[in-house]
Amino acid sequence: MAVIMPYITDKYTAYMGDVISRDLSLAVWIIDDYSKKGPIGHIKVNIKEGDIKPVRNLSGYFIFTDLKDGNYTVSIESDLYFSEERLIDLSSIPDKKKPVIEISVIPKPAYPFRNNATLVRGLVVSNANPVVNAQVKAVEKGVQTLTDNNGEFALYLQGNKTESITIEIKKNGNTMTITVIIEEGKGISLQTISFP
Repeated sequence: MAVIMPYITDKYTAYMGDVISRDLSLAVWIIDDYSKKGPIGHIKVNIKEGDIKPVRNLSGYFIFTDLKDGNYTVSIESDLYFSEERLIDLSSIPDKKKPVIEISVIPKPAYPFRNNATLVRGLVVSNANPVVNAQVKAVEKGVQTLTDNNGEFALYLQGNKTESITIEIKKNGNTMTITVIIEEGKGISLQTISFP
């Protein structure tokens, strides 16, 4: 009786039946709006139509393969960033060999901002209830964010001096403004803001 042992090696040879080929349909690059770099923490990305999940490559791109031309909603969720949705028409991507889109995500108030960040923080309430998803904007700076589920916001600003700026809060057609003094490298808290 003869026993034949298979040849064992640390190399892998792919045979035709083992090769799986995929076509790159979409690569999503996410930018942290605060740091202008890649996002931190856990990021969940998917295509809502069919709950299609990507593969994240070593460079940080979220890769979708073998999609047919059409419209897809890319959804981004995270504990540190506000949720983002972007409608993408694959047939309108100019370079089919490099189907890359960039999506910027805005940090929530829980984001770990630098200690020397120029921040304006606040809590927006109406009749003692948090005002969720209100638009908060530093008018002169053109910087805006949203209030989170607790009614909190954090605006991160850039400047090189002490200056007066206007904070505008909007929700459901109601608008209010507050004037504040900011100083580079310091954060200020507006505490509780009663919204109409």
